[in-house]
Amino acid sequence: TARRPALLAAARLAVADGELDTLARRLMSQLVRAMVAHFGTGAAAPDLYGIHGLVLDVAERRGLPREKAAALLNLGDVDAQTGRTRAALARYRAALDAGREANDPYATGRAMESVGGAHQELGDHDRAADWFGRALSQRLARGERAEAARLYGRIATAHTYAGRYGEAQRNWRAALAGYRKEGDIAAHARALSELARVQEYAGRPEECLRTCQEAVEWARRAEDTRLLAALQLRLADTLDRLGDPTAAQLHRAAAERMLEEEAATGTAADGEPGESNPHRSGACEIRSASNED
Repeated sequence: TARRPALLAAARLAVADGELDTLARRLMSQLVRAMVAHFGTGAAAPDLYGIHGLVLDVAERRGLPREKAAALLNLGDVDAQTGRTRAALARYRAALDAGREANDPYATGRAMESVGGAHQELGDHDRAADWFGRALSQRLARGERAEAARLYGRIATAHTYAGRYGEAQRNWRAALAGYRKEGDIAAHARALSELARVQEYAGRPEECLRTCQEAVEWARRAEDTRLLAALQLRLADTLDRLGDPTAAQLHRAAAERMLEEEAATGTAADGEPGESNPHRSGACEIRSASNED
């Protein structure tokens, strides 16, 4: 904490001459990561705004749209992580404009997805699905299959929130096809779990049961204990609905045993995931025209 003023002064000096060379970008990026790690995004937010604001100021003064887009994305992420969703949405839209001006497909795709995420946070699931779809189109055009599969999942989640279970299932199946082609066992297991969730919401317990059973096999292959336990609980609920309380109790007991064993070994991982925003990690993007797409 005592070094905080010195670190911030170093950041100001790094861009004082109006340049954003490789060394300056690296310093800013590492400084952001260090502050988030030590203080958390919320506590570090005032300083993070200052650091990214410095980059934005230089980018605007020197007419660097690519760096401007990166700074706006970073500022939007800080807004999003500190509950200022409408401010984040405005930043992401501005970043999209800057990314288009720079003809930077990374920045435009990232901004479109982030606009979608902000709309979803605000409860506008139609707009969220639309913006995720725009980001998806770009990923598909660039042959980025893993990112496309993830975006199918985000679209599915938006449709689920809106109660459009048919569209949600269609997009989860598209995500599954992408993960299968990529050979991503863990993501495939999680996507099956989410498809089962949608089938449960849609009132299709028999389909949910079959999908859960398939997801269990994939989760075992992925060695994802928390997901396995969550699936056992979903199987139990589904079996209750299908009139088999004895089998349901067996699955609940299996889930409890898995979680107890995991807690005892101290290897707890994240719980069953939905589709969260992958860009809210506190990482700093400060890009230059020399960076690759």
